[in-house]
Amino acid sequence: MKNKLIGVVGFKNQELNKFKQKYRGFNFLNITDENFFSKKYENLKALLILYEWPVRKSLSKFLTKKYNFFKKLEWLHLSRAGIDECLPYLKNYKFKFTSGKKIQGPNVSEHCLSLLLALTRGLFSEYHKTNFLRPTEIKEKKVIIFGLGGIGLEIAKKIDSFGAEIYSVNNEKVKFKRIIKNYSLGQSKKIIKNFDIIINALPYTFKTKKFFNKSFFSKMKNKSFFINISRDQTINIKDLKKFIKSKKFSGVAIDNTGSFLMRNKVVYDKKNNFLLTDHQAGISTNLERRKKLIIKNIENYYKKRKLYFEVSKIKQY
Repeated sequence: MKNKLIGVVGFKNQELNKFKQKYRGFNFLNITDENFFSKKYENLKALLILYEWPVRKSLSKFLTKKYNFFKKLEWLHLSRAGIDECLPYLKNYKFKFTSGKKIQGPNVSEHCLSLLLALTRGLFSEYHKTNFLRPTEIKEKKVIIFGLGGIGLEIAKKIDSFGAEIYSVNNEKVKFKRIIKNYSLGQSKKIIKNFDIIINALPYTFKTKKFFNKSFFSKMKNKSFFINISRDQTINIKDLKKFIKSKKFSGVAIDNTGSFLMRNKVVYDKKNNFLLTDHQAGISTNLERRKKLIIKNIENYYKKRKLYFEVSKIKQY
């Protein structure tokens, strides 16, 4: 285990010094260069990224074009949940790839509830002037959550406290006992007409690409709410815009990941009760969960144990 070079982005030098003392034979290198395609990094065994902005441009190139640059790389970790730009290249990655897909639940679920409450309670609308929207309640509403991973599960737990009836769409066994019934993705279009609130927390994969489209929206209950906390690519945006204009929904909210041009961090269309935020759901000042996951996996990597939250090349999440 001699001289394994571990590249780290986002940790302080004093933290790395503690790692060096604990993990003998691991040489931790603090990467601060925007361009990490240089000889001093080419022998990395692991690349662990707490937050991406210091190396954003290089990282994007690495994930999509130059993924063979680190010829000895055994493990890549990204703290984000979404891996959409990686999907076409996952099968080509020769290294293990872990993500923060299970640790973003608290912040993203709170953002989801913020969006939902803004719509149901009419926080931005002028209903008292136009009588367009009267505030309603989540209590006793039938809510269906698409995707019950780390994020969807946290959303379900929070919505349960409002007294809603909760259903889910998930391909794996549901562990939350308050879920009344779970459906497969294929079954969902047949039963979607029964729900007042639809929340999309699906991972973006080739199977979920543009799943929410004309066919889906046409089957939804009139005057229902649609909340998207997933990647925009799971939605056919053109179809969604048409249904918004047709007054199909009581309200729509999206945490935009690139499909809408935004001049401000928050955009509200009061005519249609349509709320946009600028990819803010994953942002938090609390980095401790991210750090703890990386540290646990460094321990596992050192002891040659299974890594937490490895991305499946078959499932694509």
